Amino acid sequence: MAERRRLGIQDALWLEMDRPNNLMVVDTVVWTADPLDWSRVREVIEERLTTRYPVFRSLAVKDRDGSWWWEVDDEFDFERHVTIVDLNDPDDRRELQALVASHRTEMLDRNRPLWQGIWVNRYRHGSAIIMRTHHAVADGMRMVELAMSLFDAAPTGGPVRGPGVLQHAARPHPPGQPIRDRLRTAAGRAAGTARRGRSLLEETLSDPTGRATDVAAEVIGAAAELPRILSHANEFGRLAVQNPVGAGHTITTSTWATMSAIAESVRSAMRAALPGSGALVDVFSAAPGDVDTLRKLLIGTRNDSTIWTGTAGQDKGVAWSEPVSLATVKAVAKANRCTVNDILVASVAGALHDYLQAHHARCSAVTFMIPVNLKPVDVTLPDRLGNEFALVQLELPTDQPDPLRVLAVAKRRMNRIKHGHEAAVAFRLQETIAGFNRQLYEASVDLFTNRTIGTLTNVPGPPMPVYLAGSQVAGIVGWAPVSGNQPMSFTISTYNGNVVVGIACDKTLVPDHETIVDGFAGAFERLRAASPGVN
Repeated sequence: MAERRRLGIQDALWLEMDRPNNLMVVDTVVWTADPLDWSRVREVIEERLTTRYPVFRSLAVKDRDGSWWWEVDDEFDFERHVTIVDLNDPDDRRELQALVASHRTEMLDRNRPLWQGIWVNRYRHGSAIIMRTHHAVADGMRMVELAMSLFDAAPTGGPVRGPGVLQHAARPHPPGQPIRDRLRTAAGRAAGTARRGRSLLEETLSDPTGRATDVAAEVIGAAAELPRILSHANEFGRLAVQNPVGAGHTITTSTWATMSAIAESVRSAMRAALPGSGALVDVFSAAPGDVDTLRKLLIGTRNDSTIWTGTAGQDKGVAWSEPVSLATVKAVAKANRCTVNDILVASVAGALHDYLQAHHARCSAVTFMIPVNLKPVDVTLPDRLGNEFALVQLELPTDQPDPLRVLAVAKRRMNRIKHGHEAAVAFRLQETIAGFNRQLYEASVDLFTNRTIGTLTNVPGPPMPVYLAGSQVAGIVGWAPVSGNQPMSFTISTYNGNVVVGIACDKTLVPDHETIVDGFAGAFERLRAASPGVN
């Protein structure tokens, strides 16, 4: 019998989410400064990808009980996964973009391992590679690490370490204890901790101003309100999807996970009040984020209907911007006392604002899904790969022309996500949805994904030049999948001191999509010009 390994809960979820109009495939484009030697490229991919990771030689097989398994394909043939093509005009970036777009609705063959390579003989002065990999194979950060494993630090070879990235809301966990077990344990202790919280806080907290006690009481009060929240969650579920039991289960589970987060805040508050514990203000910094999490899950997000709202089709478009200097982005971030990511997402909001203005469309805000890695980046990837991440929701204003005001909103909302527990709640919610029957699962996915415009990922690449099969990499960009009727996927990619923004979208819902990425540099320039002390 062929070697078999059961897919993880999240891996199976992504495998089930393929739709004709939106596939669960991660598309990545790499282009080089010099032409590639395809025989050398094949050697690199075989050595560092297909031989190293069995999943790239395995079929996704579904058992009679509905479970999914990776089963090594005894007839695996590398040649069947690679196509070599020529562009009509190798100097035209739009030709390569159109080639990428043409594959966005091409489903990967389920009778083969779930990846595909399209190799472009000539692109500008070099070559290009389009890699298509199903999301069931690995999550976004692991895909980045896989890409790093294909590159060399010099033309003659040498390992490239993955970028050191602190993921928003990531929480380190004890070795040997899976994140899902840790979350289940926390949920199991939540109810008792919440009941004991008020009396323990009254005994241990002392604040002359009364402010800390008031905030603590608000946290405990939120926990006490959970029965009422659950009642409303069931009512909301009955209105949202046709199956009331399943919908109520979805929202009840997410609320239960949030209760765990609130209880953890209470436990931290008790520890902070004891000698040698840390500042009490740190304990309650998560409260605004947790309130936001409840509001997003139970009521909805700030995501207005506008020009791109509708039913996604199969006519896709892809584009990416000219590079922007990362050093300049860092200078603007320093001037505004915020992160590079804050600057970049605010510039995305500015580009969308300009696009809406040009199309005479009204839209006050959009919401993006942002992937958050639940484990620290590990450059020594496990053979199993897989998914272990959560999707959080970032709301951005699109009706505000003042770039500094947009930045302030983006910074505040990103901070709420960082200090809250939305990632942990979202992870439990994804686990729960994965266990639903097909009908309820599809309804639940549509319910949550259609509250957002699509995905927005920030992909940190190598800060220095890297090489593929001896040729210097000139550029890298890629896109996460979108689901439901989401119209677009945004990627912010950094490599070798530059930032590139890419969009993959539905061309019917997002006409003239190229102008969005073209407008990114202009939106950033307005923010730079408005920033104090930046030349």
